Amino acid sequence: MFSGLRQAATLTNLVSFSGIGVHSGIDVSMIIEPAYERHGIVFQRTDVGRNSLIKLSPSSVQDPNLCTRVVNKYGVSVSVVEHLLAAFRICGITNALIKISAEEVPIMDGSAIEFVNAFKAAGITYQDAYVPAVVVTSPISISVNNSSLRLTPSYSQEITVKVSYERINKVVKDKNEISFDLNGDLREISRARTFGWVDDLEKVQAIGLAKGTSLENTVGILCDGSIANKEGLRNPYELVMHKCLDLIGDISVFGYDIIGKIEGINTSHASNNVLMRRLLEELNCHKVITAEATFDEDVNFA
Repeated sequence: MFSGLRQAATLTNLVSFSGIGVHSGIDVSMIIEPAYERHGIVFQRTDVGRNSLIKLSPSSVQDPNLCTRVVNKYGVSVSVVEHLLAAFRICGITNALIKISAEEVPIMDGSAIEFVNAFKAAGITYQDAYVPAVVVTSPISISVNNSSLRLTPSYSQEITVKVSYERINKVVKDKNEISFDLNGDLREISRARTFGWVDDLEKVQAIGLAKGTSLENTVGILCDGSIANKEGLRNPYELVMHKCLDLIGDISVFGYDIIGKIEGINTSHASNNVLMRRLLEELNCHKVITAEATFDEDVNFA
């Protein structure tokens, strides 16, 4: 039985961050302000004039290749939003105005932990509104290149992510799969940093990306599968946990809580977005619960 909706929330006090864009290499300042009920997550580019607002939605995501990028109808964009969005979800924040001075969210340490810690220190205020939910009543499966995701009926919000391909197997070995509840303790996942192969860096920089990448914000993997960072991994499961962190952020663009089980293999920003768009297209095929519905209403799976 589905028995309740998540309460909307915002920050009690504003928070600010500064850092470098991992792809642009540009210094970025970001202020996150409390927002009213039903405001949603909205970005505002302070370095452009008119048409600077970007409202978060599945349709706002474009070209989710090496990161998640949101764009408004005027072409104004913000990229690498996934870790910030994951931090919002982990802390339960549903309404916020993000004022940002450039086209990319600062990478910080490559994880979401600095955002999470700052949000908790600023305080979280619950509001008189609720997040609508979609109870999945029939399976959805998608695949994009070597990534696949399956969403199946369940009264839980359990997520299982596995990474398995030749290049990464010698790094993660048997530490390649985890399962977690989206409403559980996600601190260790929030600490998981982005990662990449050191010998790929020049190639990526040659196409204008990863200009701000360093071992201060990325787990560097060497050709032999060892870790270039002196401190090593924060957790034996850090690489697959980072895939989980990205998934949490990417599904946050949906606008609904998803009541169902998500299973992913080699998930990517592209595959995560395809799943969200597919679910949105098929919304009428599932059970949508809003604040007007009875919270203890039984939902029968097809």
